Amino acid sequence: MHWFDSQLQVLYQLAEAYQKCRNNSFDDAEETRKTRTEFINSVQELVDSVVKLSDISGCVAGHDGFILAKAGSIVDSDALGVMLQESMLIAERSNKLLALGKIQQIVIVGEKNKIAMISIGQLTLGIVSPKHINLADTLSQDPN
Repeated sequence: MHWFDSQLQVLYQLAEAYQKCRNNSFDDAEETRKTRTEFINSVQELVDSVVKLSDISGCVAGHDGFILAKAGSIVDSDALGVMLQESMLIAERSNKLLALGKIQQIVIVGEKNKIAMISIGQLTLGIVSPKHINLADTLSQDPN
């Protein structure tokens, strides 16, 4: 397992723990707050680390159209937050037609740049890079 995959696995576990706490929020509000803080801090750490990789222009994490974490060169983070949300919603609707299963990742490639969107619990991680970059290779490198 390479660097980025190992980071995602940690975030998936934290997202699941947070969701469990939210489902039992009346039991222990302090534990829910602590778990949420740990999840959000880990998301910001990942976003900060991803932009340290060569050829990554920017990285964001959003939820419901709002950017919760960002790093690097992002021109209009509000518009990007909405795009992340709408892209995932459209993909989820397409799932019903195509029987894809739970949407994990979307990549949009433009003339100059591309964005990879990765679902992590209720968040969507967006990674922006030039079009010609092989993201799988780039993300396999440890930025530290």
